[in-house]
Amino acid sequence: MPFLSRPLGRAEKAILAVLAVAAITAATVLVVLGLGGEGPCGDGLVESANGEECVGVADATAQSPAFAPGADGPDERIADLVRQIGEENERIRATWEDDDSSDREPYVRVGLMMPFNATESSAMTPEVVQNTLAGVLTAQLAANDRAQGVNYQLLLANVGKDLSQWRPAVDQLAALTTGKAPTRSDSPLVGVVGLPNSEQDTEDAAEALSKADIPAVSGVLSSPMISADTLFKSAPSNTESVAALADYLDGHPGARPGKPSGYLVWDSRKEDNYVANTRDNMRDVFGEEYQLENRSSSFVGIMGDYKGAPRRFSPAARGICRLEADTVFYAGRDSDLPYLITQLSDEPECDDFDSEIRILRVATGLPEGLTGEEVRADMAEARVVTVGASATDAPSWRSGDGSDERFTTFADGFAEVSGLPGEALDDGYAIMHHDAFTVLAQAVGTALDDLEQPAAGKESNRLPSKLDVYNTITNMKVVAGGDPCQDCVHGASGQFGFDVEKDNWPVCKPVPVIEYPRPQDADRPRLYRTFQAPDGTCPA
Repeated sequence: MPFLSRPLGRAEKAILAVLAVAAITAATVLVVLGLGGEGPCGDGLVESANGEECVGVADATAQSPAFAPGADGPDERIADLVRQIGEENERIRATWEDDDSSDREPYVRVGLMMPFNATESSAMTPEVVQNTLAGVLTAQLAANDRAQGVNYQLLLANVGKDLSQWRPAVDQLAALTTGKAPTRSDSPLVGVVGLPNSEQDTEDAAEALSKADIPAVSGVLSSPMISADTLFKSAPSNTESVAALADYLDGHPGARPGKPSGYLVWDSRKEDNYVANTRDNMRDVFGEEYQLENRSSSFVGIMGDYKGAPRRFSPAARGICRLEADTVFYAGRDSDLPYLITQLSDEPECDDFDSEIRILRVATGLPEGLTGEEVRADMAEARVVTVGASATDAPSWRSGDGSDERFTTFADGFAEVSGLPGEALDDGYAIMHHDAFTVLAQAVGTALDDLEQPAAGKESNRLPSKLDVYNTITNMKVVAGGDPCQDCVHGASGQFGFDVEKDNWPVCKPVPVIEYPRPQDADRPRLYRTFQAPDGTCPA
């Protein structure tokens, strides 16, 4: 099936759409029946055009899917997690198919669409892939432990390191759904989680899933430019995160109230929708007050193809210190930020600038790159404090500050499943992908309860369809005042709902503002919630 291994160009879509229906059949048989595939990939995966990856959907009960041609199995950093998923998937299948008891539970399937190979310059780093997979596995095991009348298998949909190899995965996942009302023996696909980066390939994949009526929940997408009818986001948008930063600055005017001095540092990669949209939002909200029009510098981020030397922050560091800018707005990826901080600590022109520099950013959490000893020393040398409007605040929650029992339960399960230290939660990826799976599982459970109302005492044979799940998510709402909520989401990152009128962004999702390093004995910044009213009530 060589055509499935090629990344689609924009002009090829119409041609390949005609071929996809017939050619996907063989790959689908591999996925459904658990047969090993021929060639260097197997397990329902196909070789990518560059020959470096195995993409598509790994078999639901595969013990060791190879995400690189000829490999013995997955990367060693995720091998144990993949093994656990395979074991859980097989246990769920056997419980349904081999058990004759009357209380056996059927199962549905959820696709995890993300890269399963990683480098430091790819869409997800190896550590982020590991944390994400552990978070979703924790959610799968928790859902299967709840005995809500249905269990969950997790399919591994590899879309390639740069996210461009999504077509085989989407086609194979679409083939696992049904156009009719599914029954308990169908084991249908009910949705997809993942879609981790705000880029054009992600939007193309989301639109293809939407055409197949498959609901998708992204844990970390934040650009408002990425949209599709059946795509839901559990993280706040850039627009709402920048609004949280504005709310923070209202209460923290800085060292020179009335005379704010700002500077914008932005990644010049136009194809990265996240950084481009963050830059535009920051300019719109802060541009006039902080004089950003002529006070900015660009750089080339590390993520993606080579487009000139990456991480050249000398112009930015010189500009910040020459103009004595104490408030820096950063529109770039977390992985590049430590290099800006190091440049500020090394820049000779910063020696005479003795004010604290606060760097404001939109974030999923607190990345590992900011917490190491060397970067902490550079932050102290340059008098830098980062301020992140974030989807999560695991460092505080792990210490019991601002957390609730749902986070604690998740954190305990994550530690047991992954064996990783608590600090692995700090970047937010495990938490937010856990919550994305939770959205789907909660929707399935609610829809199943609604369907199980048989007449004359007859047991219902129905399972929720992908359309039932989509319709249920659209009705997960937070009502005026925020309490009670109407079937809203109870996640590890807090409580939130959805509203199709707000393009399926989370409503009343908490957006903690994380100051790092954390000031001693400082008051916690007031909590912002997405789509809140000016007086803080939510929803507006």
